[in-house]
Amino acid sequence: MAGAIAFNPEKFQTVFSDNHAAVQNMVEAMQAIGDPREAGPIEVMKAVDVYIRDLFSAVEQGKKILWHEFLFFPEIFHGFPNVHTWMTETLCGFLPVLDPEGLTPYIDAAENAGLPADVCPADKGMLGCVLEEIMPPVAIACAPTSPCDSAITAYQILGKLIEAPVFQADMPYWQDERGIELYQHHIWKMIRTIEEVCKTRMDWDKCREHIKLANESVELFIEENEMRKLSPCPHPGKLGFYQFLLLTIASGTPYARDVCKAILEDSKKLASQGKGAVAEEKIRLLMYNPDPFYDVGIHDWLEDEYGAVTALTFFGHATMGLIDPTTPETIVRDYAWKMMNICMARQYRGPQEFFMDDFIHAMENWNVDAVIVPALIQCKHGQATHGFIREACKERGKPLCLVEFDPMDPRPASIETIHNTVAEFLETQVLPYK
Repeated sequence: MAGAIAFNPEKFQTVFSDNHAAVQNMVEAMQAIGDPREAGPIEVMKAVDVYIRDLFSAVEQGKKILWHEFLFFPEIFHGFPNVHTWMTETLCGFLPVLDPEGLTPYIDAAENAGLPADVCPADKGMLGCVLEEIMPPVAIACAPTSPCDSAITAYQILGKLIEAPVFQADMPYWQDERGIELYQHHIWKMIRTIEEVCKTRMDWDKCREHIKLANESVELFIEENEMRKLSPCPHPGKLGFYQFLLLTIASGTPYARDVCKAILEDSKKLASQGKGAVAEEKIRLLMYNPDPFYDVGIHDWLEDEYGAVTALTFFGHATMGLIDPTTPETIVRDYAWKMMNICMARQYRGPQEFFMDDFIHAMENWNVDAVIVPALIQCKHGQATHGFIREACKERGKPLCLVEFDPMDPRPASIETIHNTVAEFLETQVLPYK
């Protein structure tokens, strides 16, 4: 029944104030620890602090709030005057980081409302947040039909729950010119819909400036990817997770660009000193599928216990391109192409070759000794790749560990369970042969 759930200012203020304080406390705690590996994550969490402050200001000023799915980076939306962006799955991404069970009440709320248990926790969590009336106000929600059927269905359900319209852009299956033309058409349609719903007009000059900032962030992210090919790897395994989440919420902003710049500068400084994430790099890993959000610290544990650095993660793999800011037409064309090629959209929307080509490229170019693939229990398309992954690893002589867990809910597989599985793998399949 459309329009059943409206903005609840009191619940929003309470929950977001609490989580804003949790973000600030996390930054203070990481700073107090003084571990140099925390330098990048600290900068990202400081940016999250800014992001939440900006949201509070936008709500107070009565701006139109545009919700966008995490596979629509926000730079293009910044071109709309008096419109503020909110990445719809923000709480799903950061609540488990702040508290391993932080998202579980909202997952339960969605399941209690009738969503099957095998729906992606990002989608259950998002809908649970809506059902619990803790989300910011919304004028329109925009999403691609990506990365999976779960996400597509979630936004169809969202359209039945909230008073605002939900626009879904049809992302193409194939990576070809016809697909780009199709997606451009939907992006243009989305722009016109936002203008109509929010009573505004795209300011292309303003949009162009945000596109340039987004381009700078991408260039810095790609260069950081290249730095991770070095041995020792300058930065810790968890950093790619944080950097990708930053771009999903703040791509196209000066502060996101500045964080990416600080990360790369730190990487170059460490490399020039011959320093890595650990004093002695014994193992280089590839972790190709989303990290456990409630246990991003698994990378710290790997580094501390085994001298094992995750040279590249799935979220940390910069597969997107740049946007030509010259004209509205080039912006829309290249934004469409970029969104087809960011993490998850690129690998999950088409045939298995899309995933496998990137997986093999990562395995062959980041000098890895072994591979860990998070086997997310809800991801049917991900489960379907496992046979191909095993064959690719076998052909290249790379030990493989498939770890089953729910990425945002620790109840199906605890932190201890994940660590025990990985420890057994390293101690029996990797370390004896080093």
